[in-house]
Parts: sequence; structure tokens; C-alpha cells
Amino acid sequence: MIGTLSRFAERRMLTRRQWLAASAGFSCLLPGCRRDPDVLRIVVIPKGMTHEFWQSIHRGAERAAADLAPARIQILWDGPLRERDILEQISIVDRRVATGVNGIVLAPQHSDILSAPVKRAHEKNIPVVVIDSGLTYKEGMVKYVATDNENGGWLAAEYLATVLNQEGIKEPKLILLRYQVGSESTEKREKGFLDYFNPEIQKPRNGPLPKVQWLSDNQYAGATQDSARRAAAPLIQQYRDQVDAIFAPNESSVSGTLNILRSLGLNLGNPSNRRRVHLMGFDSSAPLLQAIKEGDVDGSIIQDPYKMGYLGVTTLVRSLRGEDVNQNRTQLVRSTGEYLVTRANVLALDTLKRHDPDSQRDRDMVKELREEAL
Repeated sequence: MIGTLSRFAERRMLTRRQWLAASAGFSCLLPGCRRDPDVLRIVVIPKGMTHEFWQSIHRGAERAAADLAPARIQILWDGPLRERDILEQISIVDRRVATGVNGIVLAPQHSDILSAPVKRAHEKNIPVVVIDSGLTYKEGMVKYVATDNENGGWLAAEYLATVLNQEGIKEPKLILLRYQVGSESTEKREKGFLDYFNPEIQKPRNGPLPKVQWLSDNQYAGATQDSARRAAAPLIQQYRDQVDAIFAPNESSVSGTLNILRSLGLNLGNPSNRRRVHLMGFDSSAPLLQAIKEGDVDGSIIQDPYKMGYLGVTTLVRSLRGEDVNQNRTQLVRSTGEYLVTRANVLALDTLKRHDPDSQRDRDMVKELREEAL
């Protein structure tokens, strides 16, 4: 068996982290290994491991396991290093299905491509709760726990339009820098943002609907700050004398865009340049929130990843106990909320509890969810 594992590692050219994870999964196939049948093993698989968003998901999942005591729940945190490693995420799902877990909480990198491994889990009677981004294969989902991303994109556009109107910019020239093809969550944010400025969308708006000129709405930032910088740089250079504002739909894309604006002296907080570009973001990180505080970013729509991780695990456990968590599939989606953060509320407790580890530890999730249900 050990020789088989070594050949497996060599053939797949696994990293040390992947090899350790694979070894742990295979270890219970060895003679003498016994799993405690009273422990529920739940694997939480994020899109990636680097962004602060996913660390909040992890903390929320672990908190759920603690709050569900005296039930004994083991959280297995296992994801690809980068958000563009789709093949690695597929491999993780398949490996966890093969080695045996009680359930999976998954943030799929791609709504279509990750449907196949979820279908394989479903065929093995392993329930899957999908978080953050949706999935094409609905039959295999116990529940979808996520932000209402389309509404978040609408809120971002509404606030940006208000800021521009206050500056007297009635016909703004805008850039939408998209994230990545197949990412259902960011595609909905982009749609919500575009819909706000579409006069054919009959929905209440705060203030007058501006007439917009789109300088660009078809370029993609990619999964990292580096790729976002590479995508944003030529756009901003090309339109630096025209663009009034940019929307970037996730943390890495807005951070990469901000780096370019700062390097060109076009950031909002730069008083030495008459030509400054407004920037609206989505998600949170310490540098991004600091940029809002300093005035370089108008605002950001932030999610509640801690609550998302918490609900992902608690919903899965309730399902494993036999509860109907989606009312005969009529309530398949559970929203975790979306919140506008600006310079005025960036330090508010309501903002901090959605990203700050210390503030998250102080949250009483049982009480919050009970009050929410009233």
C-alpha cells in the first residue's frame, strides 16, 4: 500500500500539502484504522485558500461545529491554493467522496464544470451544501447558501450613481471590469450592476437614472491581484482622460485596479491630480477597507462569509439528521445578506463582525439566527 501511495504521489506530481491531504484520506484504508461512527466528518471545500473571505468561511464552519455540541463534528478544511485551479478542486471533491465523508460544503469555482463531481457525490449518497457560487446541477444540492449577488451589484451601482450625481456627473463614463468566466456569483454581481443603469429594468432607484456611456464591459480581471493589474492597466491607460468610475466585482479585482489607479495618480485620495477616478468594489479585506477609510475607494458591498460558513455546516448537519431544510425543494436558496460599506461606516461593529476575526468570535450566531427567524 505504501508503495502504491508513493507511485500515486509521483504520477500526479502532488505538492507537499496535497500529498499530506491525500495520505490522510488513504490512511483509513490501512489495516487497523477505525473511524469513530459517532463523529460526523464534514469537508468544507472553498474556491481557494488565500483570500481573507475564505478564512472567514473557515472560522464560521468551525464555530458551527462547536455550537452543535454535544454532537461531535470534525471539519475537514481542504481546498485548492488558487481560485483558478479548477482541476485541483475537482480532484479534492472526488478524493473526499472516494475516501468517505458524511457530507460536503462546497464553493464551486465553476457552475458547470463542478456539476459533474457533485453529481458523483450525489450518486454515492453524500449530501452537498453549495455556498457562495451556484451550481448548474441542482439535483445534487441540499441547499444553496449565498449572498444575493445580483442585489449586491445593484446596490453598488446605486451608491456609485449617487456619488457621481453629487459631483455633478450626470452622464458618467464607466468601466465594468469583470472577474472570471463561469463564476456564478460574480456574474450575478456584474448583471445587477449593469441592470441598474438599464432604463428597461423597472425597479425603484434612489435618485435619477443617469445616462451612461460604457467605455468597457467585456474585459476580465482573472483570479488574482496580479492578473487584475494586467487587465486593468491597459484599460485605464486607454481611457484615463475619459473614465469617471470603475466597478470591480470582487476583492482581488478591485485591489488590482486600485494599484493601477494609485500608480498613475488617478486614485480618489490623491489631491495633486485634477483627474481622479471613482472606484466601487465588492468584498472586503484589511487593505481594501483601509482604502475606503482613506478615501481611495468609494465603497464596497461586503458579504457575511462567517455566517455563510456557519449556515453551510449547520444546514448540512440538519439534513443529515433527517430534517427537510428546503421545504420540499421550494426554498433551495438561503441568503446571507449584502451590506454597503463606505467611509462613514467602515469602522462600525456591523461592518467589523463580517470580516474581523475578533469581532466574529464575539458573535452569538444562535441568537442572531433565532432573531432573524422571528
